[in-house]
Amino acid sequence: MTQVRPALAAALETLHPGARLETLVGDASTRRFHRLHLAGGGTRIVMDYGAPFEGETDDVRLARIFERAGLPVARVFEVLREAGCLVLEDLGDETLEAALAKGTGERGAPRRDLYGKAIALAASIATRGTASLLRSDRAKGPALNEERFRFEMRFFVENFVVRFLGRPEASHALTSALDSLARDTAAHPRVLCHRDFHCRNIMVLSDGVLALVDIQDARWGPDTYDVASLLRDAYVDIDEEEVFALLEAYRLQLPGPPDPVGFRDRFHLVAAQRMIKALGTFGYQIAVLERKRYVSSVPRTLRRLARVLPGHESTRELAAAIEAAGIY
Repeated sequence: MTQVRPALAAALETLHPGARLETLVGDASTRRFHRLHLAGGGTRIVMDYGAPFEGETDDVRLARIFERAGLPVARVFEVLREAGCLVLEDLGDETLEAALAKGTGERGAPRRDLYGKAIALAASIATRGTASLLRSDRAKGPALNEERFRFEMRFFVENFVVRFLGRPEASHALTSALDSLARDTAAHPRVLCHRDFHCRNIMVLSDGVLALVDIQDARWGPDTYDVASLLRDAYVDIDEEEVFALLEAYRLQLPGPPDPVGFRDRFHLVAAQRMIKALGTFGYQIAVLERKRYVSSVPRTLRRLARVLPGHESTRELAAAIEAAGIY
């Protein structure tokens, strides 16, 4: 076994003699991932935390909450605390992004069916997932609250505006509008949110079912957060007519359903927050960690902000502040 820590390699060899490890391409996570090819056939995914740990990790706790809700996530087969890893079910390599790029999923599902399934999955997280979270030891937190949203807005200013764009003078013009955005989005009704519900964290399985990865940050958050992450995805383009058809499909699957006007206003605000937060992440990954693969996502996100923010009453003030700061 190569490209892994000696303690991890030794533990996996003891547990699965003769298995072969394949290191997978990383993402923005601090964890590393490997595919374990078992000697007798079959595969597993090894989630490497980089060091030993005690107790349960958030990945394990949240997998249990999702599983109790009947939500599709990778099963946890082994917890190797001293080796610092989890051994998980392998959900394959086809992300929703890859399926959309091909035009179809593994079994020929067209784009509209893939998005229909993704919307249904987001609604299931918000409904069944919320009920499961309420019955868990995480019922009182953590949450995407005003403090968290303010941190993400500061992160955007520091890492995108200052470090990536090199425009520290622009930061002052944004403070008031970004503080208002953090305050307003934190006041929305809360449900369980995956928190990073986009096309690279949704897997298309061989039977056409969609499944979730990267669940370790799931928590309470605004009721439009996951659907905003999907429909304002930094990695794919969706036309506005389709966005609002899918948003309405999601709304109708929620209890109530919520008032359509207020719900759409909340969506616009949360989508703006989410896109700005994504730019902060991209800025950090590019300017600080020198991961250039995120560069291509920046223009799409900026174009989308410039296009959609001025067109909605709930985000016009924010749009004016961003334009005045010369961010577009």
